[in-house]
Amino acid sequence: MNSIIFIASVITSLTIIISCIITVYKLIHTFENKRAAQERHEKENYLNILRLIIMNDNMPLEERIAAGDRYLKAGGNGAVKHFYNELINKL
Repeated sequence: MNSIIFIASVITSLTIIISCIITVYKLIHTFENKRAAQERHEKENYLNILRLIIMNDNMPLEERIAAGDRYLKAGGNGAVKHFYNELINKL
């Protein structure tokens, strides 16, 4: 009888430990996904701000070119890159 109770308590303990490990893993995984999404949004916002600076005719040309350099280093591409190259040619 005592051995059955002992085996049941060991199985219960293992079940609780495994359940806790799975819960912690899920929490860490969720946190990592949220952090990655936040980093992606921050980069998108940074590129959008630089894009606005580059395209704004009211900004000084030097500042627009400096923003274009940062835009290209951050991985920006496309029409803004083409417009930045036109700004470089204006110098």
